[in-house]
Amino acid sequence: MHTTLGNAPLNIRKSIGEQKATGAHFTPAGLAGVLARRLWAECENMQGKDCLRILDPACGDGELLEAIYRMAPERTKSTITLVGVDSNRESIDGARSRLMSRGVKTEFIEGNFLDLIAGEQSNSLFEDEVALPSALASKADIVIANPPYVRTQILGANKAQELAKVFELNGRVDLYHAFVAAMTRQVKPHGLLGVITSNRFLSTKGGASLRELLDREYELVEIMDLGDTKLFDAAVLPAIVIGRKRGAGFRRNIKSKFLKIYECAEPSRLDAIEKHSIYDLLESPQDGRFFAEGKSYDVTVGMLPSLACSSAPWVMQSVKEESWVAAVERSARFRVADIARVRVGIKTTADNVFIRDDWEELKKEIEPEPELLKPLVSSGDVYRWRRANTPDDRLRRILYTHEMIGEKRRVIDLKKYPRAARYLESHRKQLHGRAYVIDAGRAWYEIWVPQNPAAWKLPKIIFPDISPSAKFMYDGERSLVDGNCYWITMDAGANPELLYLILAVANSKLMAQYHDLCFQNKLYAGRKRFLTQYVERYPLPDPTSLAALKLIALSKSLCSEAFVLDEECELESLVAESFSVNPVMANVD
Repeated sequence: MHTTLGNAPLNIRKSIGEQKATGAHFTPAGLAGVLARRLWAECENMQGKDCLRILDPACGDGELLEAIYRMAPERTKSTITLVGVDSNRESIDGARSRLMSRGVKTEFIEGNFLDLIAGEQSNSLFEDEVALPSALASKADIVIANPPYVRTQILGANKAQELAKVFELNGRVDLYHAFVAAMTRQVKPHGLLGVITSNRFLSTKGGASLRELLDREYELVEIMDLGDTKLFDAAVLPAIVIGRKRGAGFRRNIKSKFLKIYECAEPSRLDAIEKHSIYDLLESPQDGRFFAEGKSYDVTVGMLPSLACSSAPWVMQSVKEESWVAAVERSARFRVADIARVRVGIKTTADNVFIRDDWEELKKEIEPEPELLKPLVSSGDVYRWRRANTPDDRLRRILYTHEMIGEKRRVIDLKKYPRAARYLESHRKQLHGRAYVIDAGRAWYEIWVPQNPAAWKLPKIIFPDISPSAKFMYDGERSLVDGNCYWITMDAGANPELLYLILAVANSKLMAQYHDLCFQNKLYAGRKRFLTQYVERYPLPDPTSLAALKLIALSKSLCSEAFVLDEECELESLVAESFSVNPVMANVD
């Protein structure tokens, strides 16, 4: 199977590496069955119609189309026409043969769905308008799909911008965002959409445009965050969205059902309800811990709160979890963003040139001047509270190509640094190949994202982008921060002591629980994302309270000495006291 974007073909095959690059992740039969059954459960008003059109715009081998036909009520099957679109003839032929054996009426189109829908728009990707094939001229009663997942970085900025323009999307557009927008144009009012997507849109800034589209165009019936269940061969964290297209008489403020399922770190039958397979957990969802096929899963079910703000993540919390989060937020005095700045680290886009631990081993004539080599903290250097004791000969340093002149950041003048100039010149071909640097009017030897040189001297908190647990570290040594980490500095005029309060709260189990419940951006193996948009929303207690003052003192102590269990327990008790909730020693049950 392959898909095209405008005139640029992307060959889709079944290898894991190519799946990641092109977004083809074939639907497991069990998951297809779950989605088909859930759609038919919402189709009472459609049964008895003379003609039902069901569309899969990226049908592949026909797994989803076969599942929804197989699950259809017997009295409905004779009214169904299945419409499949795919740009690979072999896939189309396979799907056609598969469905012909069931005697169902089918219509197949060999072509790329986005091209077809975009081509009929006046603001299309093409110079000329393109008429829709007859099979797409009539809108569908049901759209069922597992569109390809291709992120902006792989898609390319230009193609992402083209798709955003055509399909009226904003921000970082992934390919499946455009597919959902295109599918929406093919669903009848009151028709149903059932789509398997990446779960990233639920919790990231880049997903805000898709969240807004879904909330505007659909009554959202149900959302399933399937998390790290490994239902696909590739590292895809999937979600299912089921919605009814808005039309006359739609309901504005209905709540949507949700299911959230994640694998437990340690599989255990203890206190777990046994199920035959993971699909049983999806068919009859209920809260609790379950054991299936040798793995343990935590399942949360409930109702999404009113989706009033698409820019915020769509949070899936049980009633008990929602109550706990509300209690923490009632006791908060402010958030991190109110008093501090959270930044990502340096992005050189040529780390092998700018970052080394063997500068002294270079020939003297190309060893950069020492004032340009700055200590660099990377994710492997970050521990809770303070940096690991790394031998000096293992410390990585970065050739930092920026300086402050007055209050403005400037790229260094290589004429002042002849050794650095010779070193960079030896890598000119690679550095000059970064066309985006040149196109932006920048010097060929610049670091792409250098941040503010004046801020590096400030005391800071450093934490890794991805980690299974909170690792917030104090740094007072003017270190620079690598791009796989983020860093926090206090705003001008803010009390510098509050940096220690942020550190204490961020390293607590209470805040780890708050992070999990409010941001829900988990990866495989229990790892979590710690992004600016999350950490800047961490609540902070009244800094003048006795508990907060004790936290500041304890945080200072933990930064300078080896911590012990008693101090960790004291930390949790003080953080809980400062927010007027019970200490968190385990997850909310």
